[in-house]
Amino acid sequence: MRRMLLALLLALSGCASHQIDTFGNYNNVALTAVDSRHIASDISQFIQQTRGARTIVNFNNDHSLFATTLSNTLRQNGIGVTQAQQVYPNLHYRVEALNAHQFVVTVQIDRRHFSRIWSLIDDVLVPLPTRTQFGG
Repeated sequence: MRRMLLALLLALSGCASHQIDTFGNYNNVALTAVDSRHIASDISQFIQQTRGARTIVNFNNDHSLFATTLSNTLRQNGIGVTQAQQVYPNLHYRVEALNAHQFVVTVQIDRRHFSRIWSLIDDVLVPLPTRTQFGG
């Protein structure tokens, strides 16, 4: 049932015209609260590993479910999150459908960005084992 629902939501979202929000973030995938927490936790852990736990990011967002979940998860894991303070590196995200069962999540912190593909397999959301990183 969940697989059919996600496939339907991905198909419908592919037909809609999605715009980047006023802060530069983009999402054309309907995520559940559980899926949002799972993805946000993965992002937070990767930021901790690559930038350190004392990182502070400027994360302006539209307070959507995913943006709020990401912001809260970063804070819970010791990463500072501010808004409208340009002295810290800017964090932006993109969640883009690839097909009915896969989407890619890209996070950009200043000039560096990293991506991971997520797939719905047997009604379970799983990340592909590899992650791409660009910039420095």
